[in-house]
Amino acid sequence: MKKIGIYNNKGGVAKTTSIINLAYAFAKRGKRILVVDCDCQENCFSFFFSDKSTKEIFDTEYDNISHTTWDKFNSVKETSIINEYDYILFDLPPALSDEVKLIIKYLDAVYVPTMLGEFEIQGLKKVTDEINHQGTKLGGIFVTMFQAKNDKELIEDFRRILQNRLMKSVIPYSTTVRESQKSGLPIEAYFIERNVPNIGTAWKIVNAYEALADEIIKEVEA
Repeated sequence: MKKIGIYNNKGGVAKTTSIINLAYAFAKRGKRILVVDCDCQENCFSFFFSDKSTKEIFDTEYDNISHTTWDKFNSVKETSIINEYDYILFDLPPALSDEVKLIIKYLDAVYVPTMLGEFEIQGLKKVTDEINHQGTKLGGIFVTMFQAKNDKELIEDFRRILQNRLMKSVIPYSTTVRESQKSGLPIEAYFIERNVPNIGTAWKIVNAYEALADEIIKEVEA
């Protein structure tokens, strides 16, 4: 069982979107997933919510995916219940509180989503320094909301500065993200429900999260 966090102390970088779609991609690969929402806003918990509940762990509409909140998870984290899962994915809030530091310390690895921008590198250093300070492995940094027209030069700068800390997988910008979340569906499930053909640019974001899932699995199971 691997405990993986998705974290950046900057908001709006697609942490929750990444958790939702990574959980779906992992589950497709037969991995048993528990999603833990550590943010007081509980957006991830609300997204997956159904009335199928044990005491602390909630089922979802998707095979192999369960979910809970950080408070509820604390009630069971020392029990055998969590050993039922292959991966526990933690959606961390955009903060660097003492509680967030404790959660980071508890994890096996942290992956950091980032947008491309002139000020992001400075923020990433603070995040990665804190992960290292807590003795937790930095799994990697991955780019979200990438727009080739605007970001081509910036991503090359990021690769030069971050080197092997920047993952190969790049998540493109997609207007479908908001639509799928309004429908309460991971992006691929949204496309399937609406019979969107797997051609052209629409599925690029799905393929990118598939590639990111494979990259993480290869890293943590090596």
